[in-house]
Amino acid sequence: MSVSASQAPVLSIDLTRCAQWVAKISAVIIALGIVREIVIGRIGLDTPLKELRHIALDAELSLPAFYSAVLILAIGATLMVMGRTVRQTGGVDARRWTILGVIFCLMAIDEAASFHESLMMPLRNAFDLTGILYYSWVIPGAIAVALIGAYYLPFLLRLPRRTAVLFTIAGGAYVGGALGMELVGGAVESATGKETVAYSISILIEEGLEIVGLTLFFYALTDHIARAWDSVGLAFSARTLAVERSALHPVPAQ
Repeated sequence: MSVSASQAPVLSIDLTRCAQWVAKISAVIIALGIVREIVIGRIGLDTPLKELRHIALDAELSLPAFYSAVLILAIGATLMVMGRTVRQTGGVDARRWTILGVIFCLMAIDEAASFHESLMMPLRNAFDLTGILYYSWVIPGAIAVALIGAYYLPFLLRLPRRTAVLFTIAGGAYVGGALGMELVGGAVESATGKETVAYSISILIEEGLEIVGLTLFFYALTDHIARAWDSVGLAFSARTLAVERSALHPVPAQ
């Protein structure tokens, strides 16, 4: 039985409610990471739960890593929908919204696969980097951030003031964690290694700032959508192969 377009089911997603849930989940993820560091600091690494790695904020293949990747991907998808909506409504900067969405999707892939870490050893060995540049991927990372920032500065100035301020705070928190605290963490590990309280604190601040930045950016997006359009529609469509064939090769009238 076929369903007409007017009868088709409608999927409605309340982005404001999603932003509220993202804030709550982010708080839980950060809290679990803090608890993990406290527990490890008191009883050591030799635990039946394998160092509680699955809730460690800086571990790969962990709950925080998975959550961050999903959140970044959700932001990227929302940005690309924004780009399409701006284009359809005749607004400005549709291309910049879309490109930013693509950047976030690439960031999600990197968050899941940690491609940026493959740059560390070649750069570190080639230039004998220590101290704050011990995590040497921050060099190309800082260059990329500077280029993206320069490209998006005019875009930021054209946004409503509230959205621009929220984007700036969110971006500052994320970059401050991902690059700024990475410099601090690199200096600490280079000097004293990872098994120190100072390193644990730097990791908590670094990963916490990243999650806070992403959470605030997602909120800023939902807030901008609510103020600009109230809602943004997303429709899924599909046609059966039989319908496509009948359209391409109509049956001749008898």
